[in-house]
Amino acid sequence: MPGKKADAEAFASRWANKGNENQDTQRFWIDFYQSVLGVEDAVSRLEFEKPVSTDASAHEGYIDVFIPSAKTLVEQKSLGIDLAKEETRQGRKVTPAKQGSAYAQGMPLSQQPRYIIACNFAEFWVFDRERDSLCREPLFKLPLAELPKNLAAIQFLKGGAEAPATISRAVSVEAGKIMSKLHDLVAEAFDDPDTPENHHALSALMTRLMFLMFCEDSGLVAPNAFRDYVSHFQAGDLRRGLKDLFVWLDTKDEDRDKYAEPWLKKLPYMNGGLFREKTEIPPLSENFRHTLIVEGCQEFDWSGVSPTVFGSIFEGALSHDHRRANGQHFTSPENIHKVIDPLFLDALKAEFDEACAKPVAGGARTRALKELHEKIGGISILDPAAGSGNFLTESYLCLRQLENRILFELQGEQAWFSFEDSGDRDVLVSLKNFHGIELEDFACCVARTALWIAEKQADTDTAKVTQRVYQELPLTDYEGIVNANALRIDWNDVVSADEVDYVLGNPPFIGSSRLEDAQKEDRTAIFGKSAGLLDYVACWHKKAAEYMDGHRVRCAFVSTNSICQGQQVEPLWKPLFDNGVHIDFAYKTFVWDSQASDKANVHVVIVGFSKSPDMQPLLFSSTGATKADNINGYLSNAPDVFVEKRRQPLCSVPKMSRGGGAGDWGFLTLDEAEAHRLLTSYPALEQYIRPFSMGSEFIKGINRYCLWFAGLSGAELSKLPKEIRDRFDEIRKLRLASPRSGTQKRACAPWEFDEVKAPADGAFLAVPQVSSGRRKYIPVGFITNGTIPGNKLFFVEEADLYDFGIISSQFHNAWMRQVAGRLKSDYQYSNTIVYNNFVWPSPSASQKDEIRQCARDVLEARNAQRGATLADMYSPDKALFFSDLMKAHARLDAAVESAYGVDFGGDEERVVSHLFKLYAEKVGE
Repeated sequence: MPGKKADAEAFASRWANKGNENQDTQRFWIDFYQSVLGVEDAVSRLEFEKPVSTDASAHEGYIDVFIPSAKTLVEQKSLGIDLAKEETRQGRKVTPAKQGSAYAQGMPLSQQPRYIIACNFAEFWVFDRERDSLCREPLFKLPLAELPKNLAAIQFLKGGAEAPATISRAVSVEAGKIMSKLHDLVAEAFDDPDTPENHHALSALMTRLMFLMFCEDSGLVAPNAFRDYVSHFQAGDLRRGLKDLFVWLDTKDEDRDKYAEPWLKKLPYMNGGLFREKTEIPPLSENFRHTLIVEGCQEFDWSGVSPTVFGSIFEGALSHDHRRANGQHFTSPENIHKVIDPLFLDALKAEFDEACAKPVAGGARTRALKELHEKIGGISILDPAAGSGNFLTESYLCLRQLENRILFELQGEQAWFSFEDSGDRDVLVSLKNFHGIELEDFACCVARTALWIAEKQADTDTAKVTQRVYQELPLTDYEGIVNANALRIDWNDVVSADEVDYVLGNPPFIGSSRLEDAQKEDRTAIFGKSAGLLDYVACWHKKAAEYMDGHRVRCAFVSTNSICQGQQVEPLWKPLFDNGVHIDFAYKTFVWDSQASDKANVHVVIVGFSKSPDMQPLLFSSTGATKADNINGYLSNAPDVFVEKRRQPLCSVPKMSRGGGAGDWGFLTLDEAEAHRLLTSYPALEQYIRPFSMGSEFIKGINRYCLWFAGLSGAELSKLPKEIRDRFDEIRKLRLASPRSGTQKRACAPWEFDEVKAPADGAFLAVPQVSSGRRKYIPVGFITNGTIPGNKLFFVEEADLYDFGIISSQFHNAWMRQVAGRLKSDYQYSNTIVYNNFVWPSPSASQKDEIRQCARDVLEARNAQRGATLADMYSPDKALFFSDLMKAHARLDAAVESAYGVDFGGDEERVVSHLFKLYAEKVGE
């Protein structure tokens, strides 16, 4: 738990409006560590006026405050100094943060701090050198006056933790810890917290408690009103006290008991439905009471909690297994903006700028602003997988912020506009236009509460612009979040498509192999027999496409990247494209980020689509946005083609086969120690023990072996050692017991692999099926020692240096990245999808020779690295140590690009677009 809020308030009060760099720095920071962070040994933690050289000429400077345990350097300035202003130091102009960074660079590498803090007693600006080595933009700025409500953001200064990316994220994570603790204390009091009724009651209680703490800290109720109420009850009576409170909060003023206790009268009528339902509350412990009063009400300031991440806080109130089963993930505000910005917000902001640029004379500017105001006031949004309301809440807040900007501009033109003229209609963005569908009833309650909080926060901001007072409580009834299975209802029954502008959200992330029976039934109801291998999230895409039919609805979903890769692309996107859908914008694969403390490692894409033709397609990647002629189902700027399984290569090239599955339960495959033991015990087995490799062993250089008896006669088999023949008996029994008929049939030859596949002469080009998605190139290579390839290793028997060169090139790897499936971030190579559909170049003889020579250079660069595995050499973390290999690959890439007759300079997006065009031409021949 962070330091106490009261101590931080006292510290902020002591240091308000004062502070001299030369006289007060040491007292300020010692006081900060002792009073705010609660660190008793503050003096030993802090180093003051630490000398350091700032450049090669050995000009010496002095670090104001150095905090080794927190990897932090402080550049302190006096009160009133502008932390953004450059001043001359050691002959050059620098900001305080850049001066601190120069000091950091002058320190020994092992001592250099990660964080730079620029402080002027009134503000703390925190910079992270790992994110921004030049210290141009701070992670966050924290005013001294706001320190008490943001204690979570500065806990990293105790040491052993990272600074948060934003203040709101730090506050939200800390709020989540408090709610999780309260949740667990209540859950253990239920006889069975996992029943649907008790789970709902627990979630409703947590939602109500958090909302009341927010109201108390944000001024919606009298200061400390909720804390004082709870404090009047001992633990044994608190259950009854909360039940009475919830009834009181749902009772109108005229119906209330006029003789109620004074501590109850302090709390106003809430309305809105949040306290209407009567749910069970179990007996509450003294530990719960103490945590609620001290940590929840007294020491934490809930007014700083962003309603957008309100739902994320309640991840602490759900078990990990429960979230995974329902595919629930709470998206960060940064990623929400990757959806809403290109979907509607960027265009609205551009309209605002255009309106402001119009001439004031004649009223053109005012008319444009008022028209835009009416437009945003009418925008209606549906999230059919609303969860705890993150997308709706952030969208609402952003539209209210834009509305405030419009009101501010209009207020400056009183000659043309006044709020009195418009009655009470200065606020047009209304919660009634924000709709959601959510399967979990408690999440519906959380989402509604988050939107209420957003509305109250937005009203506060608007009041600063309009100088008007808005009704704070009671809440307005809001039933915009419907509790239902979005895949089993008509979305028009929630809100007609005629009334909706945008559909958005992040539907459940559940892979095809993890679907429960009910979810499989949902998918079948949407796709019928064509459901195949589609992930659950695909259902929302199909429903949205049907919902927008005949309407100007635009949609954007965050989805698992698998729906735009491999075998899922054709069954999902082809029928949608055939029905008039087109992709308006898309974000290629990136790592999804959650506000939760236990973040799910999910790789996602964002796809915006519609049936409206008036939008320039935009393709987003890590390097920014580019305009596209067309975005296909693989999220490439290329024609709408679909790569299907193909048994034979499109081009006249050597066949690639998949290695065989052993089906041996470990009786035929051997590790190095077991192989050595058998050879020692039975030297005659040497001719039957062959090297064996899956893709992982090939990449990591692990020695593995197998017993290979394919083609032996009965007489030869009968002479094998009894230990080996006993292994055959075990395999036979296990194969017969298998539910697969094919495996049962192979019980007749238990001495052979389930799939007998091996290169005739024991030499081949090996391509691993699974490879890390962080690698630029899949490591492929020649094997000549008679290795038996397993079913995770593909092999090409007739390959030469030219074939190795093409498969190792950027062109082939870029194609693979686009069309192969993935397991999380790992590539899932396939001969039928990737290799057989790849269009090879038509090089001249000299170009082919050049590719062979470059391929030879790659192999020689590998051979020069004795003791290094392919995993080592192709690790992006170790690229510096294998620069010669990477240079050889770059020359190979250039040679292959030349063979294709193009000059893209290694631009992968252009490479992929070109390959898709060649593919479309090839399959159309």
